[in-house]
Amino acid sequence: MRVAERGLLGRAAGFLIAAAMLASFLAVAPRAAAHGDAPAQRAIAVAPRAEMRIGNQEVVVTYVGGAVVLFLHRYIDGVPTKGAELEITVDFMPSSLTEIAPGVYRSEPLSLAGGRNEIELAYAIGEQEGNEVIPITVPTNSKAAAARSNPAPSAGSVPGPVLAAIAVLLFAGVNVLLFRRAGRA
Repeated sequence: MRVAERGLLGRAAGFLIAAAMLASFLAVAPRAAAHGDAPAQRAIAVAPRAEMRIGNQEVVVTYVGGAVVLFLHRYIDGVPTKGAELEITVDFMPSSLTEIAPGVYRSEPLSLAGGRNEIELAYAIGEQEGNEVIPITVPTNSKAAAARSNPAPSAGSVPGPVLAAIAVLLFAGVNVLLFRRAGRA
């Protein structure tokens, strides 16, 4: 191989590598500058939730993993209330709540429909007894499924066509270098 050909291949390889580096920088730099390296904000919904007061107690009801979990504590200082007797009724089906931790009560597995549900709570907390209705709104399955199947792209992601162009340029650059090296041998 002549000296002129080696110089041309070297320049071509250098150009391809520089082009790939420039393309990767141009793909990432505007997003990093626009977002200032701050993580993207997103809403996180852990579980449907409802709150209410019963005398000096605060009740927080969540629907997690197919069961109702109820948190019971004093409203003023947040000390968990132990030993309460609680029973809920959902769609005319009663279910006793079991204390799984101080102030945390859990039902047996049950199913709440999407939309507004009314949970009837019968309680005996110390000397206080009564019934309350707690409305809780459960997101419909179609919205939850749509959110899972079509997630929003993260702010720092690089589009697929840009990644493909970078890969092609790197592939071409490596091949030019390999041909150049094979020509020396």
